[in-house]
This record gives sequence, structure tokens and C-alpha cells, in this order.
Amino acid sequence: MSDDKQFDLLLYGATGFTGKLIAEYLDKHPELEGRSWAIAGRNDKKLEVLQKSLSRQGPQRVVCDLDDVAAVDAMVRSARVVISTAGPYSTHNGESLLGACARAGVHYSDLSGEGFWQREMIDAFHDEAVSSGAKIVLGGGVDSIPSDLGAYLALQALDFGADEPVEARITGKYTEYSGSFSGGTIASGKARQAALRSGRLSKEAMDDPYILAPGAQSRADEEPTQDGMPAGFLRKVEAGYGVLLPFFMAKINAPIVRRSLALQGLDGHVSYRECCSLGMWSRISWLYFSRGFGVPLGQPINFVPKSGEGPPKWLLKQGAFSVEVTAEASDGRLAKAVVAGKGDPGYGATSKMLGELALCLLLDEQVSPDIAGVLTPATALGDALVDRLNDACDGDFMQLYSSAERASTHQ
Repeated sequence: MSDDKQFDLLLYGATGFTGKLIAEYLDKHPELEGRSWAIAGRNDKKLEVLQKSLSRQGPQRVVCDLDDVAAVDAMVRSARVVISTAGPYSTHNGESLLGACARAGVHYSDLSGEGFWQREMIDAFHDEAVSSGAKIVLGGGVDSIPSDLGAYLALQALDFGADEPVEARITGKYTEYSGSFSGGTIASGKARQAALRSGRLSKEAMDDPYILAPGAQSRADEEPTQDGMPAGFLRKVEAGYGVLLPFFMAKINAPIVRRSLALQGLDGHVSYRECCSLGMWSRISWLYFSRGFGVPLGQPINFVPKSGEGPPKWLLKQGAFSVEVTAEASDGRLAKAVVAGKGDPGYGATSKMLGELALCLLLDEQVSPDIAGVLTPATALGDALVDRLNDACDGDFMQLYSSAERASTHQ
């Protein structure tokens, strides 16, 4: 990248609920000391209030409306890395920001879980990003870093030889996902329904398991569903997990993992499916009830949050997530990876994940895969992101660990 950039890192949508959390995280990050970074958005007054609350790193502020093409281009060209929390991206002109990064060779990531919009970005900007050298990273938060890196680590642990055909089935099982949601989550759901009503999103596309991997092939034994579970799947009893159930985030996570597999040339050879355990719901219920839904703390959970509102502070810290990802080779070998973290998954944990992903794009380029385009966390950053997230484990706000074990016997 050019050395004449004004900002090393720019956070757009900084005054939203998640944006503020990320800004606060970056403000305290030692690796940003002495570097120039910026908070950006449409409302200068809100940016100024946030800027004054950030005392350590002193970010600058940039006012930019995403409908102003010239302003967006100028903002993007001033930065090395751009991350955005200004969703829903399909209705807030997220294409303007992502597209400008793809054209300018500026690395980018966001928190979109809107699969149809992500597919539009792949179709429109993958080739441009390849040409410019930009890494455009989809799924930069809890959807879908844990699933994507978990699958990456589990498959890596199978340790296929150089001349050995890779044939495997990967399964992600969420055993904890204790958190809540924000006004942005509700807005994203409404955006998807609006896209269906308008015809922008078809029912066929919404149900396509390979919506993010156009032209990819599925394994012969793979279920043709977005989550990879059998059609009509409701529950299954499995040793070690008890009752397995459909997972509400699987339709967002699984297509990201499949894009990773396709970009590695593993489509048709490796499949992915995702579900959750009944124990996951038990843990959520225990957290809510044991804290009286936050009422005794004076911080009740808001189940109908407005835009800019989210989980209470106690839940941001006391929430948690854990996914166990197993990879089973066609010859019976088994491997397992576990990715887990502290903090409300969608907000407390996500703010740390996207912040570290941004720093990985900025600082770890020499040890990251030499690849550009519209990518995924695993394909864009691989071991560099795994190592960075492990190093960021501090035992207080969030922990993320990963381990992979290879079975000693064939099963």
C-alpha cells in the first residue's frame, strides 16, 4: 500500500451501538499508539461527542454521507484499512463504501449478515478487488469468524498429505451463545424481508446453500440446505452433546464457510453443516434468570431495542459463546477445533473480533495469505488472525482460544 495515507485505520458507523464499542476497544489498543486513525459517520455532533469520550489515542473524525460518491472516494483513499458497522448494509448504501475500497485497493471488513447483499458485493466487486489488491473480508464479527476459523482449524488438524485427496465433512455445534440483540439486529431482519417483498431477493436465492460461492459444487452426500442439516431437521440426540437443534445463526455462518472452501478449491470435496445443542439454550436461560433479566442490577434487558440501542453493560461482559467444530475425513480420521469467547457474542465479543481483524489487515500483511478479492476471515488472514485473536485473550473482556486434536484411532 501507499505510504502517503492520512489514516492507518478508519471506522465508519462509529456512533452506532456496536461502532462505539469498537471505537472504545481501539482507543485502548497499544498497537494503535502513535498511529493515525479516524472515526467516521454522517453526524458530526455525534462524532464529536464520541471523540471527546476517547481519551487515549485521540482519533480524528471524518464526516461523510455514503450517498456522496466523491466524498466516499476521498475518505477511502485517505485510509489503509476501513471497517464499517453502518448496517443494514443493503439499505444504508453499504455498496458505496465497500465498492470504493475494492477499486482503491484499500482493505475492508464489516458486520453484515445479509447474505443476498454479500452475494451482490461478490458479483460486483470481487474481480475489481483482485485487480487492486484489496482484501474485502465478509463476516468480520461473531457471524462468522468463530465458524469460519473453527472449520479452518479443524480441517487443518486432519493434516492431509500433499498428494492426499481432501475429502471431509465438517460440523459446527454451538454449545454456548449467551447474549442479546440490538436495534441493528432487528433492522437487518427487516431489510431482508423488504428485499424479499421487492424481488431483490428471491426465495430460491435465500435458500441457496452456495449463495456466496457462485459456481461451486457440493459433495454428493451434502444436504441442499443453507445450514447443511437435513431438510426439516428439528432435533437429534448425539453422544456428548445431548439434543442437537437448528441454530438461528447457521444460515448466515454456513455460506461464509462454504465460500472459504470454494476459494480454496475444496468445494465438492468438503462439506459444512451447523447446529446447536439444547444446552446452549439452557445456558442462555440460566444467565437471564440468574440475573433477574438485569432488573435487580438496574439494567434490564431491552427486548424491543430501537436503532442505536443494544444489550445492557452486564450482558456485554457476562455473555459468552463457544462452538465445537469437528472434521471427519472419508477414511474415518477425526479432528476437532474449539473457538470460544467471553462477552455478548454479537456485541461485546464482536467488537473485539472486528477490531483485531482490522489490525490484522493493517499490521500482519507480511504473514497473511497473498490473496485479494471478496474473501472470508479464514482465506484473507488464516493463521495470522488465529494468532492475533489468541494473543488478544486477556481473561477479562473476552477470551478466544482454539485447539485442534487429531483422533488417535479411526472411527
